[in-house]
Amino acid sequence: MNEEIFIKKNKSRWDKLNSYVDRIDKSGHKNLNSKELRDFLYLYKESSYHLSYANTHFPNTNISNYLNSLVGRAHNNLYSVKENSFKKMLNYLTTGFPKKIKEFSFFINCSTGIFFLGFILSLVMVLVNESSAYYFLPKDLIETIDYSMDSQRQWDYPLMSSYIMVNNISISLKAFVLGITFGIGTIYVLFLNGALLGGLTALIYLNGNPTVYWSLILPHGILELTAIFISGGAGFLLAYHMLIPKDLSRAHSIVLGAKKASSLLLGIVVMLIIAGIIEGFFTPLAISPNIKLAFSLMTLIMLIFYIVRGNKSHKQ
Repeated sequence: MNEEIFIKKNKSRWDKLNSYVDRIDKSGHKNLNSKELRDFLYLYKESSYHLSYANTHFPNTNISNYLNSLVGRAHNNLYSVKENSFKKMLNYLTTGFPKKIKEFSFFINCSTGIFFLGFILSLVMVLVNESSAYYFLPKDLIETIDYSMDSQRQWDYPLMSSYIMVNNISISLKAFVLGITFGIGTIYVLFLNGALLGGLTALIYLNGNPTVYWSLILPHGILELTAIFISGGAGFLLAYHMLIPKDLSRAHSIVLGAKKASSLLLGIVVMLIIAGIIEGFFTPLAISPNIKLAFSLMTLIMLIFYIVRGNKSHKQ
C-alpha cells in the first residue's frame, strides 16, 4: 500500500480520533458518553497500529510525524482519565451516591416500607397491650429503660461514638449481605429493627416523655435510618439479580447485582460515621429538647437537599 492510498483509507478515522482528543483537551473525558469513550479507545488502538505501520513503511514523512503527534496526545488523554483517589471519592459523594440512590429508589423504598411495617405493628401492639413489648424487645432492656430520659448523665463520648458507628455499620452490612439469602435475611433484619424501635417508642409514649425521647432519637436517627434503608435496598437489589437473571446466566447476574449494590456502600458508611459522631457527641448534650428537634429538622432538610441537588448536578 503506497502512502497516498494509506492516508485516503484511514484519514476519516484519524480525524475522528483528533476530534475526540480536542474535546477531552477542552472539557475533560466526562464530555464523552460511554459509547464515545469506547469509540475513542478503539480509534486509539487502531491509530497506534497505523503509526507503527507508517514508521515502518513511510519513516520520517509528514504522515508519520502527524500520527506520532496524534497518538501521543491520545495516549496522554487516556492515562489522564485516572483521577486521584481523593477527587474520585469527592465526585462519588457529591454526585455519584445521590444518583445511585435515585437509580435504585424502588429497592430502597421497599426496604423503608418493611422497616416501617415492623415499626407500626409493634407500636400498635404495645400501645394496646404493654406486655407485648416482650415480643420485640429484650427483657433486660425493658427492665432497665430510664423513662426519665436523663440526658445529663456522664457519657464516654469517644467510646460511645465508636460503639454506635460499629453497631450501625454492622446492621447495615447485614441488611446488604443477607440479600444473598434471596432477600429473606434482609427482610428479617429490617423488620426486626423496625419492630424494636416501634416497641420502644410505644413504651415511652405510655410511661415517659415523648418529646425528650424524640430529641434523643432523631438528631442521629435521620441519617442512621436512611443509611439502613439504603443498605436494605442494596440487599434487595442483590436478591433481585439472583431471582431474575433475565438474559444473563445466574452467576453473571449475581456478580452484576453485587457490583451495583456495592456502589452504595461507601456512601452508607459515611452517613453512619456522621450519625455516630452526632449520637456520641451532640445527642447527650444538656440542652433543650426543642433545640435537638430543630437540629433534626435541619438534618432532614439538608439530606433531602443533598440527594436532590446531587442528581441535578449530575444531569448538568
